[in-house]
Amino acid sequence: MLMSNDRDPDLPNDILTTDFPSLFEAQVGKKPDAEAVCFEQQSIRYADLNRWANQIADYLVKAGVEREQRVGMCLDRSIEAIATMLGVMKSGAAFVPLDPEFPVDRLEFIVADAGIELILCDEKYEPLFAGKAKMLEPQEALRDDSLSTENPGTALAGDQLAYIMYTSGSTGKPKGVQIEHLSLVAYCDADVDVYQLVESDRTLQFSTLNFDIAIEEIFPPLMMGSCVVVRPRGRSSAANELSSITEAHNVTAIHLATAYWHEWVDLMVATGARVPASIRLMVVTGEKVSAEHYRRWLTLCDQEVLWCNAYGPTEATVTSTVFIPPVGWKGDNLPIGKPLKRYDALILDGELNPVATGETGELYIGGPALARGYLNRPDLTEKAFVSLPIQGEITRLYKSGDIARWLPTGDIEFGGRVDHQIKLGSYRIEPGEIEAAIHKHAAVLESLVSYDEIEGKKYLIAYVAIGANDLTAADLAAHLRDQLPPYMVPSRYVFLANFPKTINGKIDRQTLPPAASSEVPRARDLRVATTELEKQLVSIWSQVLNVPELGIDDDFFALGGSSLLVTRVIAQVSQSLDVELPVRDFFANPTIALIAAHIESLMAGAAVPQPSSNAASRALRATLPTIAPCFFESGKQSLFGVHYAPVASKKRNHAVLICQSYGHEYARAYRNLQQLAVFLAKQGFDVFRFDYSGTGNSGGDCDTADPRRWKNDTTAAAAHIRSLAGVEKLSVVGLRLGATLASVAQLIDLESLLLWDPVCDGNGFVAMLGGLHESLLAELNVTGNSGHETAQAYGYAMTATKRHRLAELEFGQESRLPCPTTVITSRGYTDVEPNFSLPPDCEVKTTSDEIYWHAHEFTNRAFSSPQAFESISQSLSGATR
Repeated sequence: MLMSNDRDPDLPNDILTTDFPSLFEAQVGKKPDAEAVCFEQQSIRYADLNRWANQIADYLVKAGVEREQRVGMCLDRSIEAIATMLGVMKSGAAFVPLDPEFPVDRLEFIVADAGIELILCDEKYEPLFAGKAKMLEPQEALRDDSLSTENPGTALAGDQLAYIMYTSGSTGKPKGVQIEHLSLVAYCDADVDVYQLVESDRTLQFSTLNFDIAIEEIFPPLMMGSCVVVRPRGRSSAANELSSITEAHNVTAIHLATAYWHEWVDLMVATGARVPASIRLMVVTGEKVSAEHYRRWLTLCDQEVLWCNAYGPTEATVTSTVFIPPVGWKGDNLPIGKPLKRYDALILDGELNPVATGETGELYIGGPALARGYLNRPDLTEKAFVSLPIQGEITRLYKSGDIARWLPTGDIEFGGRVDHQIKLGSYRIEPGEIEAAIHKHAAVLESLVSYDEIEGKKYLIAYVAIGANDLTAADLAAHLRDQLPPYMVPSRYVFLANFPKTINGKIDRQTLPPAASSEVPRARDLRVATTELEKQLVSIWSQVLNVPELGIDDDFFALGGSSLLVTRVIAQVSQSLDVELPVRDFFANPTIALIAAHIESLMAGAAVPQPSSNAASRALRATLPTIAPCFFESGKQSLFGVHYAPVASKKRNHAVLICQSYGHEYARAYRNLQQLAVFLAKQGFDVFRFDYSGTGNSGGDCDTADPRRWKNDTTAAAAHIRSLAGVEKLSVVGLRLGATLASVAQLIDLESLLLWDPVCDGNGFVAMLGGLHESLLAELNVTGNSGHETAQAYGYAMTATKRHRLAELEFGQESRLPCPTTVITSRGYTDVEPNFSLPPDCEVKTTSDEIYWHAHEFTNRAFSSPQAFESISQSLSGATR
């Protein structure tokens, strides 16, 4: 089966005979005063960006740069960096991004391999290339009035090099992928088509410039005439950095590596944030996307967003296929979709025959966007780029090495790798390159690099044979940091005397020790946590890094932490400690000892840690509960919970289980219930909140999780907090659907049951969710069938079975409730639940708290409920006596 996408382009039919600078210059002619790029407090028009690019091009031409000469570029994200890319291409040369985070040896190899004689470089990075090439700061060229600001008029051919992007190489050295102007233009045209780019878009330039997501973020918007918003250099003071940038600059389009997008979704869930309202396009790319995170995204999104799962190797110019989930999409695996305009996709078996739908084979990519090949590596080029007879014509194809199959829908499903190549954080890593660096250590006999995956996070693991030599993980990691980029340094190490071998003399992967036996690179002396806050942070770090034993002086990044994992720590800190921790503060305090002191200062109200504030900080913290996130088992599912343990001097022999609501009510009440938990814990109660199966941060498929499952979850949570707190007495506080579930969960030996605005009639609750769904669709001007059979409760999938079982629920279905029960109602509750009737032996406490569950205009509004808090406190105190 061959699939092609040959829709007529919106741009001229001869676009594939046009170079990118010409297309950019056409936009300059059409809209010279439009905003082209903004960065921090700067903004530049199309006409001025073109003049800057022309000055750089003129400098290069006068410096004697020739056609296809490779020009290095070691620049931070900036307007000047984008002007430099354009200027290099306008001169007829090809730019080669050089990442200043790379070790010097790696940079020297790239400079030599590409034959780079001139590097456009920020002043601070010049020492990296001393004596290796001539260097120029782009700002110098822009200040030179003698340089021409007119278009250079250099004749550029379609088969001329535009840029070279270096990727990991299986032979131990990176390899340069050569992209021609024809390929870049074909890709940009396809990008504009599939993502429906418009002139009013504002695309975030978030990636580092040596990663080809940056090509996607910069060139299609400039070809279309829209604005590129460059990510600020400094770390944001906001806990949710990406959302803060998006909202501050009215960003409409974001392209993110999968791992970063996962962490962003988790951070929004943990902090109760919503998807920024300006976003209309979200592209996720680089590695497999979690379907559960996609469903969580839907629960956080209040507007219509074109969400895309993109796939593509650098050798096919950024992106080759895209999957856009249809409304109501369900499934465990997100496909990688269909080929872009002018791209071809084939899935072939070992004999190079097309496979049938549903059968697996290797994915081949074709079309005009293919790379020329690998610089200076004709052997690798011949192996990766093949010519095959397809439908009577010889067609050039890229052999991706990815396993795939056709789905009945015509979409492609990704199935892994043919070889041992690893995709990590959207980087493509050849284990052989890491192994070659490991072998340079004198104590190493053999090595093998693989990865382990835990809860969707991949970790590089190095298995190292050292014989009788002495070598530690810390020593080997330090050795590798001098040779490899940070993302290629393993975070786990397994040392053996010798490798087990097969009968053929190859390493027997099946009999290698388990990944759980690996070591992390750490200092030899371990200083353990002593304060409650340090212990909580140790628990969070251990879970995020999957390191069982941590000292307070261990460096987060030395243990394998990354900027992606920082967001997960911040999410858990925000959720557990109710404190806003900016990303930049974490980078400045990368050990538990440092970050604990910083958090204490934040909780005490100080701007930065001050010795004089320690006493006040300790006094404040002495009144606060210990807040610890955890996971516990309910049947076959792992559920997320948070334990609020009171200070020892106030501890009562009484625990409180809080049961949350569902759908938009879960999101709306999240922070309120956090505050309730702290409020009760400060009074001496052990408090426990949890997420039901398939909701929040818990495991499980939200399609199949329903009230029957959630009743069992409630019982499991009750047993867990009894055991965790070691108390005899247990009370339950349930809000809305949580109250209804608690009333029918057949909990035993309760002191009291407090039901806050319970859902009395499941049918009415389902109808309210349906009304909300239709209201949201109407606000988005969505036409056509609203999809009653797949209606969504604020993003949570609502199958017919789940809707039926929700409708079955009825408050107080049992003839008698299991213990003294109090119903607490907010103002206008009977408007929400007109069929409310008091079960036997219940007390009702009415409050004037205004929540308005049924009013769509308050869907996104937080609420205050001081009278409900006080009623709950009084009832619990009475039960304690």
